Amino acid sequence: GALARLLGAGALAAAPLLHPRSAAAAWRAAAPHYATLVQQAKADLASPDTPLGRAQAEAVRASTEGPKDGSAYRAVEAAKKLKGATLNMTYESGLQALEPRNFSGPLWQDLTGINSTVVELSHPDQYSKPIAEHIAQSGAYDILDIEPAWIPSLADGGVIAPIDDYVAKHMNQADLDDYHPLYKFLPTYKGKRWGFFDDGDVFALYYRRDVFDDPKLQAAYKAKFNQELRPPTSWPEYDRIAQFITDQMAPKIYGAAHFRKAGSPGNQFDFLQHFRANGGKFFDPTTMKAQLNTPIGVRTLQEMVAANKASMPGNNDLDAVALWAAWLQGKVAMMYSWPPTGRMSENYAQRDKAINFVPASTIAGKVGYTLVPGNPEMASGYVKALAADSQNAEAAYLFMQWTTCPATSLVRVMLPYTLRDPYRLSHYTSPLYRSLWPSAKEYLVNLSNSANVSVVDLVMPGAQDYALTIDRMCTSVWAGEDPAAALAKADAEWDAVTAKVGVASQRAAYEQFMKLPGAYADHTIKTLGMAVTLS
Repeated sequence: GALARLLGAGALAAAPLLHPRSAAAAWRAAAPHYATLVQQAKADLASPDTPLGRAQAEAVRASTEGPKDGSAYRAVEAAKKLKGATLNMTYESGLQALEPRNFSGPLWQDLTGINSTVVELSHPDQYSKPIAEHIAQSGAYDILDIEPAWIPSLADGGVIAPIDDYVAKHMNQADLDDYHPLYKFLPTYKGKRWGFFDDGDVFALYYRRDVFDDPKLQAAYKAKFNQELRPPTSWPEYDRIAQFITDQMAPKIYGAAHFRKAGSPGNQFDFLQHFRANGGKFFDPTTMKAQLNTPIGVRTLQEMVAANKASMPGNNDLDAVALWAAWLQGKVAMMYSWPPTGRMSENYAQRDKAINFVPASTIAGKVGYTLVPGNPEMASGYVKALAADSQNAEAAYLFMQWTTCPATSLVRVMLPYTLRDPYRLSHYTSPLYRSLWPSAKEYLVNLSNSANVSVVDLVMPGAQDYALTIDRMCTSVWAGEDPAAALAKADAEWDAVTAKVGVASQRAAYEQFMKLPGAYADHTIKTLGMAVTLS
């Protein structure tokens, strides 16, 4: 979610809604039974001899033939009884909205007779507009795309409805268990489920294997540090390796780069993951006083400043797209960001005209994948939530179940233009996804491994204001402010936000947050004994 809003309307204005006639004709010839169920003029279908085309055929098969106890089939059969309804669903403007316009919306209509309207909103409006429509009791929306961090506010405010009863009625429990445990728990709050998770936005570290495997570079690093040159496993090691590569290879290649531009929002994600990897805690759970201005907070900012100094020129002015451009052009030896990085690195995403905002990759076949040092951030993501005022609640729920079920969601995370990232165990193990490029298997396994140790965004009321404070704090430190002074100001701002929301209510919300796997480095999926091991 945080990613798409960086791209801007300008980059997407020329992006067509893709309806490849040649692929459609081939699909009809190769799979005539399924093609009769799909309006080829509407649904964007890949060639049937490609992994994506085969995944699309499997999604239709699961929806029409079963298994009959599967979530896809059950959703479609129940939804047919509600034929004629129209679902209004919010999506972030731009790339995010292409998928329901091109694939899932048209296919759902063909399968069930239920229409859908995609309501494109800016990222801030995805939060504020549903609240305004709820206050007005307009019933304007049926399905909401929301960040997990917004769930407490929207649930407590009556804007979204729990889906537990619908899950019990319509869903195959095995399909719920197919979620990676991190994402299975993330939409829960106060013992209820408030939607289906739908976007595995976990950070991972991407590095140039050709750089790290260079014999001369390895020998020089060994001579200087008496250690092997390897992908870093701690933040001090990250800073040291980045500086070493910059010293050895700049200006051709720099050790690292980061999206540190104010408002990008890399600063908040980077600090939140780094601070907790160092052992930091956000609040005193009794007083709810902010706990940023601590030796851990100072150390975190100092390590981030060291990383900035080891990075390419202009590091502090990069947003996520500019960072991707530098990486794809071969200017950087390692970076961490969202999962599209892996797909762009192999030129998989760029095959689609909608991905016109980054250059072709010059490093395909040279990229390795590993964990961000410590604990990577599950940075934003999306949950499909049921609007409490929907006049078509059951139909809306059934679409949510169908579009996030294993077969349908696999297609959606495989679409080249998608910004939806893998989040199900069946995504990570899919032979079709693993065949998209030679190292796709390693990419998918690393995403699962990253989710095992991931920390999540601050899921509680006021999250946006807390995050903006972090961004301002980091920006001031990049400009030269003393870290302790900047942290003290941040603490004061956080305390003001907490007071405004209400100390007692925030204490209760924080108690709920601390129960979530990924709240802190000592409370991850791995430390709780639920880690997923894949081969």
